[in-house]
Amino acid sequence: MNTNRRLRSAALATLALTVGLLGSACSSSGNGPEALDRPPVTTAQKADGSTSTSPDEVTETTTAQAQAPATQVYVVRSEHDLVLHEQPDNSSPTRTVAATNSFGSKLALLVTNQQGGWLEVLVPGRPTGTKAWLDSAQNADVELRSVSTHIQVDLEARTLTLFDNGQAVLSTPVAIGSAEYPTPTGMFSVTDKLQDPNPDGAYGPYALGLSGRSEVLTDFAGGDGQIGIHGTNDPSSIGQAVSHGCIRVPNEVITQLNELLPLGTPVVVR
Repeated sequence: MNTNRRLRSAALATLALTVGLLGSACSSSGNGPEALDRPPVTTAQKADGSTSTSPDEVTETTTAQAQAPATQVYVVRSEHDLVLHEQPDNSSPTRTVAATNSFGSKLALLVTNQQGGWLEVLVPGRPTGTKAWLDSAQNADVELRSVSTHIQVDLEARTLTLFDNGQAVLSTPVAIGSAEYPTPTGMFSVTDKLQDPNPDGAYGPYALGLSGRSEVLTDFAGGDGQIGIHGTNDPSSIGQAVSHGCIRVPNEVITQLNELLPLGTPVVVR
């Protein structure tokens, strides 16, 4: 390891990775929101190689850590499909995650732990909350990006709060899932930034697709019950438990979130 890489890796190692719990439930059909081609405002570094870097140590996420807002997290970005392992061992079973998903969104995997050159990441889809391991030595061209944003959703209070560098910068009342279609709790990340061609429709102008899926719905509106945060055409529903599990926010708020959140941003729902 050269001096430059060693110094940059040491700097990354001082940043404890704190991610949390999240949930809601929704999907869109092919005629629904469209992915935005807008790069996130983050710092980017290679995961391995002579001109790249990766953290020498990433603190494993725990439930206790998730109670505090994160100041820094890491996200793996890749332009090609990634092979992930069940364990940090190349002999363990594998799964492949596509470089782009059904919305055309580019792959962004939230890092939750690290062992040596292996990065544990949160895998989108079912089962919700699945984690797997990426061998950075075999994927020297992937990027490891730092992300300073973090969302917390309080189901009891029915509020959403956005943190940036550990500081609350936005808070809003929200609508949550009904008793029949509850908003689940768990660990999720933002996987899609979508613009609805009809800003006056049920999703409002934007929707943020999340890595998890509904615990009740296996299909919804042509999709697989994907969790989301989106706007609404019914402002009176804000503050109520009336959705199919998605988290609804006022349209001016979803517009702000769409501008501020990079892919991979962790979301905590309690």
